[in-house]
Amino acid sequence: MITLAKNIQHLVDFIVSKAHSQHEEEIFRLNHYVWIALLMLPVAIGSGAYNVYIKNYALAFLVILFSGHMLGSLFLIPTIKRTYLLYHGANLLYTFLLLYMVFHTDAENSRILWAYIYPVGIIFLFGHRLGFLWSFLLLCMMIGLFLFVPEIHTIYSIPFQVRFGISYLVVAIISSWVEYHGSRSHQALLLEQKLLNEEIERRKILEYELQRLAQTDPLTSLYNRGFFLELAEKELKRAKRYNTSLCFAILDIDYFKRINDTFGHPIGDTVLQALAKQCLGSLRETDLMGRLGGEEFAFLLLHVNEEQARAKMEKLKNELSQLSVADNAGSTFNFTVSIGLVMLSERIEGLDELYIQADEKLYVAKDAGRNCVR
Repeated sequence: MITLAKNIQHLVDFIVSKAHSQHEEEIFRLNHYVWIALLMLPVAIGSGAYNVYIKNYALAFLVILFSGHMLGSLFLIPTIKRTYLLYHGANLLYTFLLLYMVFHTDAENSRILWAYIYPVGIIFLFGHRLGFLWSFLLLCMMIGLFLFVPEIHTIYSIPFQVRFGISYLVVAIISSWVEYHGSRSHQALLLEQKLLNEEIERRKILEYELQRLAQTDPLTSLYNRGFFLELAEKELKRAKRYNTSLCFAILDIDYFKRINDTFGHPIGDTVLQALAKQCLGSLRETDLMGRLGGEEFAFLLLHVNEEQARAKMEKLKNELSQLSVADNAGSTFNFTVSIGLVMLSERIEGLDELYIQADEKLYVAKDAGRNCVR
């Protein structure tokens, strides 16, 4: 039984997914309607076949008309925008069918019992307010038949009519009460799910921001020292494993302290940001760059030989020397950089050795007069 219910729910989900509307309440009601249609369909078909067998063709026609509408409406769901029209159509057909069965009873006078299904289904479909109004309206129509159609009194006794009216109203009230609390629980669940999704999104954004702060330098948005060296260590191991070339370079801004002392630290920060932007625009996507601290930056160039690496650093040095930075007075000034680079070789065991050798080359560049690559 559980497996059957799951299979039916899969079918319901498939049909509902074809609907145009994405409003949660409409999808919720449409899910109810498809369930009712699928459950009522075999009952309606069986009842129609039985009435054809006993030659009650009028009732058989009404039952087949109702079941045909229920089945056909499922195929109309992907094409119709106002799905509630399907509910009202089914409701009117079933109401007329019930009134017919109340008036044209069978030998046991039991067809009227089908009326008890109405408030349960209609309240489940339309909600506790509109569903209860429809249920009450049907009760009023049946009471009208009891009062104004004399033949009814030969079918149903007055005590039966009273008991039926009271019991029908009790079923409608209980169904409405159950649907009301179910709807409140559903709304509360939707709200809780919405809040949960918002919290998940907020945590994702916060987690991303924390990760970004842990990996990047806040001033230049480059990789910070720790994360750059972590990535460099991984690339170094990969390069040694697959015997590929790799270049490690350190860049230092010439006389950066003089820039800070002359123009102030905010202008010094502007120089660092301008340098980072220029370098990122000049490097390849596969190259890595990070800020080691202060005015010192590091590069990891992948799959290049020494000639290519030196040419790349020379080009970058020239681009930076032509970069103009505005000072507080509105005039501009230029700055230069010194770069030391070293290629990965078999003698180098780890990143520390590569770092030390590149740093030594940087000092060679500074001793050579700065604004050069060594």
